[in-house]
Amino acid sequence: MVLYQIDLARFITIYIVQLGMGIIYFIIGIRILKRDTKRLNQLFSTFYLLSASATIVNVIYASLFINPTVKILHFITYFLFCFAIIYLLIFNLILLKSEKIFTIRKHNLIAGIYAGLLFILILIPKGITIDESTDWRPVWSLPFLIYALIVVSTCAVIPTTYYSIQIYKKFEDDVLKKKWAYYILATFGYFAILYLSSISNFLNDPNFRLITSIAGLSLYVTAFLLYYGVGREIKK
Repeated sequence: MVLYQIDLARFITIYIVQLGMGIIYFIIGIRILKRDTKRLNQLFSTFYLLSASATIVNVIYASLFINPTVKILHFITYFLFCFAIIYLLIFNLILLKSEKIFTIRKHNLIAGIYAGLLFILILIPKGITIDESTDWRPVWSLPFLIYALIVVSTCAVIPTTYYSIQIYKKFEDDVLKKKWAYYILATFGYFAILYLSSISNFLNDPNFRLITSIAGLSLYVTAFLLYYGVGREIKK
């Protein structure tokens, strides 16, 4: 049996930065639900809980050196990080159109279509390589990267950004506008890390991976900005 060691930089990234982030996202998600279980709270907390789950899965597979287990777990990690965004989009749509207009059926339809499009990623031949040859780090093919970015951008990132700006324009109260601006800034931070991580997995460059890991620290800020901007208000 061959044993592999995780270098110090990767150990810090996975077991301190990412695990810590996952714990914080999980705590905030539960905190939002404890305040109220109405639909808006459920949607917003689901974003946090899915992101936290993605981090936990990532921590688990980083300690494994067995295929196809690690490849599947890596895909699940990315899927969860991407899928979490759809709940911010649905959250925005309800704020704009009301729960009566944007029904649970529409909510489930959008989430289901998006999940199906994301799932196609796992079917791309040689889309993910992660084994001894890559030092057990995920390496993506160009078709995998392009398809992933197209789906995430067109179905989640761009619509979420658009509707966030539309909501901002509707606010007349300066305090609410300021809080919503924090929300928009936080979503941009989340999207930026998602894009950086995707490109990093394609380039497979040690320096770019290091930059991405350092940038990942901003997700701590993102978690609190989202909560400060919106999470504390939707209980009302």
